Amino acid sequence: MALWEEENYGALADRACWAMFAVTTVIVSLRVFCRAYYVRSNVGGLGLDDYITLACLVVFLATCILVTIGSHYGLGKHFETIPPEDVTTALKYNVIISAVLIWTFSLPKFAIISTLQRILTPGIKTTIVFWFLALSSQACILATSVWWFKQCDPVERGWDLTLPGSCAPVSILANLGYFTSAYSAFLDVFFALYPIPFIMRLNMPLKTRIAVATALGLSVLACVVSIYKLAIFGQVFEILAVDPTYPVPYLDILGVAEGCILMVCASLPTLGPLYRAIRGQVTDGSRGTEQMMTGSGQYGNGQGASHGGSRNWDKVRGHKLDSDVEASSLHLRPSFDAIPLVSTGNTSSRGGGAEPDGMGGIHKTMEVSVSSETLKEERR
Repeated sequence: MALWEEENYGALADRACWAMFAVTTVIVSLRVFCRAYYVRSNVGGLGLDDYITLACLVVFLATCILVTIGSHYGLGKHFETIPPEDVTTALKYNVIISAVLIWTFSLPKFAIISTLQRILTPGIKTTIVFWFLALSSQACILATSVWWFKQCDPVERGWDLTLPGSCAPVSILANLGYFTSAYSAFLDVFFALYPIPFIMRLNMPLKTRIAVATALGLSVLACVVSIYKLAIFGQVFEILAVDPTYPVPYLDILGVAEGCILMVCASLPTLGPLYRAIRGQVTDGSRGTEQMMTGSGQYGNGQGASHGGSRNWDKVRGHKLDSDVEASSLHLRPSFDAIPLVSTGNTSSRGGGAEPDGMGGIHKTMEVSVSSETLKEERR
């Protein structure tokens, strides 16, 4: 069936949104389970990225509920087929849904950034760039969300056409929609492709690096959805001028799909322990988890070391480091991420114990060059 031949996009949006919410809920629930069960410690396994993802899921749920209510009052049907007593309510929910739904595909960008920070532990400048891009995107979303209500004076004129007043030209809302969607598409591509070269340099098996990079890179599909929205925006706003209740639920499906993709892609890399548990390669999460650090704050300042990676720093160009003090004098910053994505095998901790197989974190390889003269002088 060709586009705009469906008689009731509201019913279609209702089914599609709840189906995507169900898939997203399952993936996010598995994410929380993996963090809570396999990364238990005295500070808990959940991190900032997990709480952000859960908040996004709540917004997702609110959007689905609103879509269901809106479709009940006739959203998605042609304006002339809606009972007169439902027209005002349908238009009111049209405005509310449009103002809320855009947060569904905007807020998950925070989840993507928080996940990248746990994996890559970027520097201050990169972190500032990440959050500036995300916050500027939210500013655009906020402006669009507010404009849905403020485009008419009085506000009620936006859904009650019998009230006296005026509304701004639809072109303003269209321009906001174009810019916001284009910027969102750019960020989807940026956060999908930027981490790939860094992930491919992590100290883990090649197939695991490819799997993690692919999982995060799948968020480029959200960009495809945004581009498609941009392609049909012209048609949508032309139809809105004469049939205000008909086309918006179709855009709702696309917006929810974009948010679903982002949340799933932000959660897939955290499911490594569950995958290995299914394959029988992960031991009980209660064993040895006290050896793991959780939360970016423990390694963001260069403090704390990777238990499994301690042996990697024992020898530098054939010279054995005598102590942690000597290592710190060389400014060696071991990097550790507590997100349990990969299995690095059994490695010795500082205390001589062994971590359970599959419970290691991500270890990053750093190139360090130390001359023998430097070591000799420090030992004197």
